[in-house]
Amino acid sequence: MERKTIVPYISILLVTAASMGISKTGQHIASGLLLLMGAVFLYIYFFRNTGSLVNFKGLLVAFFMGGEGIAAFQLSHLQTEWSGVTWLCFMLFMLAFLLGYDGKEFLDAKRYGGEKLSRVHNSSANDKAVTVEGRLLKAIAAVALVSFAAFLLEVCILGYVPLFSKDTHAYNYFHVSGVHYFTVTCMMVHALTLIYWMVRRKRGGGKLEKKQMALLAVSNGLALSIAILCISKFQFLLTVALPLLIYLMMKKDIRLKRILAVGGGICVLGAAVMVFMIMRRNYAPGYLNGIFEMKDPSLPMFIQYPYMYIANNYANFNCLVQQMTGHTFGLRMAFPVFALTGLKFLSPFREWLSLPVYLTKTELNTLTIIYDAYYDFGVPGVFLLGAVLGAVCAFLARKMREDGNPVIYLFGGQMAMYLVLSFFSTWFSLPTTWFWLAVTVVLYWYVGGTMGGRLGMKHGRAPERGKRRE
Repeated sequence: MERKTIVPYISILLVTAASMGISKTGQHIASGLLLLMGAVFLYIYFFRNTGSLVNFKGLLVAFFMGGEGIAAFQLSHLQTEWSGVTWLCFMLFMLAFLLGYDGKEFLDAKRYGGEKLSRVHNSSANDKAVTVEGRLLKAIAAVALVSFAAFLLEVCILGYVPLFSKDTHAYNYFHVSGVHYFTVTCMMVHALTLIYWMVRRKRGGGKLEKKQMALLAVSNGLALSIAILCISKFQFLLTVALPLLIYLMMKKDIRLKRILAVGGGICVLGAAVMVFMIMRRNYAPGYLNGIFEMKDPSLPMFIQYPYMYIANNYANFNCLVQQMTGHTFGLRMAFPVFALTGLKFLSPFREWLSLPVYLTKTELNTLTIIYDAYYDFGVPGVFLLGAVLGAVCAFLARKMREDGNPVIYLFGGQMAMYLVLSFFSTWFSLPTTWFWLAVTVVLYWYVGGTMGGRLGMKHGRAPERGKRRE
């Protein structure tokens, strides 16, 4: 268990207050740099305390505050000075997350303070491991085939493949209600393959048979092709990022130099694919420049694009704070229930759900993770979301230390991914997120089994434990 101090709380308070004060004087670059330095400091702080590169608290604070710092540069004419409530919400969300996480760990320590980590040592452990491997392999093939079949069904119904369409917005309309959930589940295939490889390596399973290699190659090829054929940068990002995060969770001894080298290679390859996807979207010359409205239009597109990809989400939240006329008291966050049950197509639900989305520009419609929480309940909603999310992450961290089912890392990887991209999407008011979590529950139940103890998660050092307290 990591050492608890008030350092992170004080740091977030001081950095946010100072950055806001500097921003009010018009020194936006200095304001943003201060937030970025705070994000780096806190990530290093949490890494040193836990020994994990993929630490939930470190990821949330680093990426949410880091994105806030980038947005604070105010490089686009679309961005305006943030209101005091906007600054408060950004700060409060991070503080609530830490409180929820630390509070859950404190309660667990009180309840399980004397309990040892459960490990399985029996003669059938190897047989169980083989069963787990076999089920993982079948799960990989099943997810890949179902996803690709759903993609082909969408192609047949809609009559085109986005990659080969000349329509600039073809990728936006490539969506058949109900079917597309299965299509985008392809992003799990690479992650499951990584888990399979790690489990097999832990058992010392030897070389793969030709049939196994062929099955994995075909499954991963189909999954990757869906993201590319859909020209979905977001889908491609998830497909690459999820297995990387899971690897960092499962690997015990990580050499930093190797991680930097592999990570650099992945970034270069990913950037190349992203550029290809942008080119295939057939944007007219100057289209993106007109959309982004940068204060310095001479900035290269490779700077403009990622900047606006991150920064405008915070500007959209500020629009919500300044322009909304009333809260919706749970309607936004409950949208997955209406969507997954089909109620959204019925009256009066259709009218209830026709709520305005406050944006700087129609084309720039991505949002931060706290957008819908504020829409529903204002500042208390942001605090509650942060606290609940922190407690859930603490629960997952404990499970990953103790659970022998390797699919637990698919849960952990998804949560880590949502924290890394907390600046980009509302996540927990998206039906797709809950569909993915439901699929993961099914996979967790199907794979089952135990690997004879922990697989190597380093989400905080587990405490010494003896007999459970009643």
